[in-house]
Amino acid sequence: MSIEERWQRRQKEIVTDADAQEAESVRRHNDRVEEVHQRLVQAARQAFERGDGWFEAEIPQRTVGSLNHYSLSQIKRDHPSVPHPPRADLLSRIEDEGWKLHTAQYLYVQLGEESRDKLFSSGQQVKAKGEIIGVYLFQKA
Repeated sequence: MSIEERWQRRQKEIVTDADAQEAESVRRHNDRVEEVHQRLVQAARQAFERGDGWFEAEIPQRTVGSLNHYSLSQIKRDHPSVPHPPRADLLSRIEDEGWKLHTAQYLYVQLGEESRDKLFSSGQQVKAKGEIIGVYLFQKA
């Protein structure tokens, strides 16, 4: 086997390993999301069985910003072979427990802020990090 063939084979192995690691990461993320969703659905079921008239759910939507000034963005690739979490529509799952969505609002919660002097000019550079949270209020259907 020539050096070029060994190099090509090794490159294919590296790509295959990287794809497998990323697919496993996506699976783990989906499992965590499903676990959180299941807890919210269970809380909605318990509130309905208790006879509560309203149910409120706070669901983190997205983390925004970074306090790391030197972070690099990564491009995520889709993996069609990775199964999506079953019934990913959390609001419909809560409504299936006997609730009707009444109000939805979104809040930005700032988690931190960092400032530093600009490198080649005057002034400050400020970086903020926060989270967007969806607040959903359900009424008994």
